[in-house]
Amino acid sequence: MRGMLVGIGEELALEAELLDDLKTAVSEACNNVVMHAYGDRVGPMTVDFELAAGQMEISVRDRGGGIRGVSASHDRMGVGLAVISALADRSEFVNPPEGGTEVRMSFTGRGTKPALERAEAHDWPKDLDGDVVARLSSARLLKGVLGRLARAMAAQAHFSVDRVSELYPVTDALAAHAEAAASSHGIGFAIVAGDRRLEVIIGKFRTGSSAGLREETDTASPLRLLADEVSVEMDGDSELLRVVVADTRQG
Repeated sequence: MRGMLVGIGEELALEAELLDDLKTAVSEACNNVVMHAYGDRVGPMTVDFELAAGQMEISVRDRGGGIRGVSASHDRMGVGLAVISALADRSEFVNPPEGGTEVRMSFTGRGTKPALERAEAHDWPKDLDGDVVARLSSARLLKGVLGRLARAMAAQAHFSVDRVSELYPVTDALAAHAEAAASSHGIGFAIVAGDRRLEVIIGKFRTGSSAGLREETDTASPLRLLADEVSVEMDGDSELLRVVVADTRQG
């Protein structure tokens, strides 16, 4: 999560002090989910980041127990909530009616670039599913986010150091394609991790724009040379790319 925020912060040119505050506060909220929301079970965590008119609104949600039933003085949780309250310009800790916990944080943006494209133009894939699912308001953000998340998931999937390093050109090629050929301003992707295997589903792209990625050209060479599978499938009148990278070199 911290790496993903760094990627977003670089693209938005966030002030270093603000970015440090964001990383610390959001990490504390995510740690609360990991430590308290699901016990020994695995469950979903949703992080929303919205920037409008220099104001950043971030929420971290779970569908488990979270804050409910846990005293603010219990273990380090009270410290974490205090850190969030101290760093955010405004914070709120709520238990939604549908269950779980939501931590809402507001920060005033300092040193940001001009606003990204508005949400009305988004055309995200409808049925993304995976260990990580992301929907970005602008394809410009993809380069800073996809690579960091893919490498983190590859480490969990027991990739070798060499194979993890080969993800850099693969995800950079996907990010470049997204900036050039996304069917709307937004882009969505999912990452599915298995043992020494990553699958990335990403889109939407303009019809016909992805065919060249599998051809023998300099632009497509990272995907052709380093990915194990590259396929194109339709989602309505747009394309999705499915890219598989496996680490078959280990014994």
